Amino acid sequence: MDKPSTGLLRIVLVVMVLGLLAGQFMIPVIATDFGNEYYEVTHLVIPYSVLGILTLAALQLGLLMIWKLLSLVSTGMIFSQAALKWVNVVIICLAVATLLPSAALFHLLFIVDLGGPSILMAFAATGVGGLALVLLMFVMRGLLSDAISDRVQLEELSDLRFG
Repeated sequence: MDKPSTGLLRIVLVVMVLGLLAGQFMIPVIATDFGNEYYEVTHLVIPYSVLGILTLAALQLGLLMIWKLLSLVSTGMIFSQAALKWVNVVIICLAVATLLPSAALFHLLFIVDLGGPSILMAFAATGVGGLALVLLMFVMRGLLSDAISDRVQLEELSDLRFG
């Protein structure tokens, strides 16, 4: 990757992390307003706020791991076993960021028996979208693993030939 692309991606990552941080501060405010307006969900304000904050924290951690991977790209070390560790953390973060809101929406729809078509759509979109991202990262991890294996084999052949 060229330097302008990595620099621009770093700027985007910083903006995203800061946006998620702002969201973490806004969740309790919005949830409290919603709880004050709809008394039947007042008891859910704190637990759902905690789930929302944890979801955004998982996304932030995933973005920081992408920053780490970008650093490995910049130093030419992306094709190493260390990169797989960071990709694994991204996968875990995406899974957590899918499961937490899905659990809250499932609870709201099927346990509390509140919400309507829009909450059902949000539940479906969160589950399917999150699963798609997790599976995409598994594919990317597999490709990276194959590339690492290929690189190791090439280095071994090079050592035999020129060693």
